[in-house]
Amino acid sequence: MQHHLNLSVGAGIDVDLASSAFVRTGVGGDGQFAASYEVRDKGFFFNVGLGADYRVMNYGMNGMTHAYASQDRDGNPISYRYVYSGYSETQHTLYATLPIRLGYIIQDRIYISAGVKAALPIWNTYAVKATMYTEGVYTNLIDPVSQNVPSFAYYPKSSYSGSGTYTAPTLYVSPSLEAGVVFELTQKISCRLGAFAEYALPIGGKCPHTEIVNYAAIDMNPQTRSQENLKSGLAFGSLLNGKMNASATAHAGQNIVKDWSQFLSVGVRATFSFNVTKYKPVCKCLGLYY
Repeated sequence: MQHHLNLSVGAGIDVDLASSAFVRTGVGGDGQFAASYEVRDKGFFFNVGLGADYRVMNYGMNGMTHAYASQDRDGNPISYRYVYSGYSETQHTLYATLPIRLGYIIQDRIYISAGVKAALPIWNTYAVKATMYTEGVYTNLIDPVSQNVPSFAYYPKSSYSGSGTYTAPTLYVSPSLEAGVVFELTQKISCRLGAFAEYALPIGGKCPHTEIVNYAAIDMNPQTRSQENLKSGLAFGSLLNGKMNASATAHAGQNIVKDWSQFLSVGVRATFSFNVTKYKPVCKCLGLYY
């Protein structure tokens, strides 16, 4: 039986398979690093280690409109509307990982392996960019008064942003498969270079959902509203923890994503293996005969 210490690095393309009627999921990516202890015997190998994964994901959502009963600066009743034409989100997540893997090396050249990895989210952030304009709908006018009347708080289309931390599941468990080629670098060092596929399944609790846009810090007074206040006070939540606002003109109160994300990752991994087996010296003694 041989003993090895391994260092592995990998990179993959990620897709979020969570079900949603609203969100467009772009292609994301992840980087992986792990250190492990491995034992080998007759071509079979088994390793267990500790590591870290870093995942970046991109999401998008089509337009939405939020409407509130209000007044204009002259006291006329209106439906004051925030009209969004774009909403995009980038997520960054760091995981502490525990990978376990069992494999077989075929004729010292080809290997196949299967395993499972537990991943604990320890840092979850998101950043949102949205395009939005405001307008007023009057009961005595056919068309809304829109965008280009800042004195009445009808602001032109502009970019708004926000960021924060999102709630992730307690744990992800990822079954995985890997196959590739073994390269002997030196007598004691080898490298396994292969392709992998992982499917991350969430474990723990129900996904929380809060309104996707928070207007609590916005000045609603018709006499003192300002676009500066709107830019500084508007707060965006993460799409993955969000639901449509009660003020939305369509799909009000509906969850944007039904449940936790499930990630499919496909990529390449290089594992550098250092043979640390201590061999017992063979004694070749010279026999003396009398």
